[in-house]
Amino acid sequence: MNMEFLHPDWILHPAIDREMKQYILLAYLQRVGERFGQHRLHPYLDDLRGHLKRMHDLRTTWQALRRCIPTEVTGLDPRRGGLARAPLEDPEVLRVVVDVLSFAEPELQAQLEQAEDLREQLAGTIVFAPVGLLPLTTKEGYLLLRQDTMARAYRYDMHVLRESDDTLRYRNVHTHWVTDYSLGIGWTYERVKADLIRRHPDLPVPSTFAFESGVTLPRIETFLPLAKELVYDALAAEGTR
Repeated sequence: MNMEFLHPDWILHPAIDREMKQYILLAYLQRVGERFGQHRLHPYLDDLRGHLKRMHDLRTTWQALRRCIPTEVTGLDPRRGGLARAPLEDPEVLRVVVDVLSFAEPELQAQLEQAEDLREQLAGTIVFAPVGLLPLTTKEGYLLLRQDTMARAYRYDMHVLRESDDTLRYRNVHTHWVTDYSLGIGWTYERVKADLIRRHPDLPVPSTFAFESGVTLPRIETFLPLAKELVYDALAAEGTR
């Protein structure tokens, strides 16, 4: 397991100790916060979301189990018209887990909200547009990510099976790197597109989009995922052809 991330079951393993869990969480949040400070969104953003979901599921499971465990009958409850039962005493280990959940959830939620704000801010720095006319089908083509004078070309295709989680919609656009171009007077986006068509005749009429940002973005962790998200949203709004 990469020490930069929390184990999916970090609350329960390797030992259940309040102070140790708080230390582990705060160290993780510090590491993740540093990555966001470097404008590195992924995979840290998805990791935060995953931990919050697992904690919610753990709390829900615990509450459901408590309702199913019978306790000692102490008498009758005239208001409810049933038996009165003694309150359930949780074992010490469960009380520690609940304490850790109560501490961790708001800390992770606050970090996630800051990260989501950063994602919106960075996405707002990106401008993109189609290169030339879009073909009748836009399910596959090329994404051109420009940084300074370098444009990195990725071939993309839209997955048939889509992510049900909207926050993971960038994964619906599958990409792989093709080649790099040095842009200049002789190499415009239109010429890059023509060169890609020449090199890859199996895709003679590709939909092609060029992306630029006013700030320097880490390509793998931020620029490419945001570009995939933006193009997915644009094509979905028009109905992917």
